[in-house]
Amino acid sequence: MVLTTWLAGPVARFLDADGDTPEARRAEVIEHAALPGEEVEDLALRHITRGAAWLILFGMAFAVGALILLPVSLLAAQPVQDLAFDIAAWVVFFPFWMAAVHIVKMLVIWYLPERRWNPRSRRWRAALLARTPEYVLAAVATASAATWW
Repeated sequence: MVLTTWLAGPVARFLDADGDTPEARRAEVIEHAALPGEEVEDLALRHITRGAAWLILFGMAFAVGALILLPVSLLAAQPVQDLAFDIAAWVVFFPFWMAAVHIVKMLVIWYLPERRWNPRSRRWRAALLARTPEYVLAAVATASAATWW
């Protein structure tokens, strides 16, 4: 939620939010990110808004990481380079995987037929609303991507 509040302006531009003023668009994005998810449409809006925030953070981290890693790779010794690239991999890949998790959740909500999932089911609601599995899944994916990098 803090991430979406902090990036509400860029997320509003990215999602082409409704509103006459930038403040109204920011307020709409913040409202969508905080929806409780009681309705299917609210749940989808919540995940697409949060996914867009993580995607924008990924783009910013990638750009900053590239700017920092270029001189490090040219000037630093090998152990420092290895450490810098490991840290950069975590900083860059974690937002990417968090965005991917939210986008997959939004796709499940919109496109999986309701006979396959029940929006009123406790298991599905826990899977679509719980934050801890998102962080764990993104951390595991980041760890595998960081070791591959």
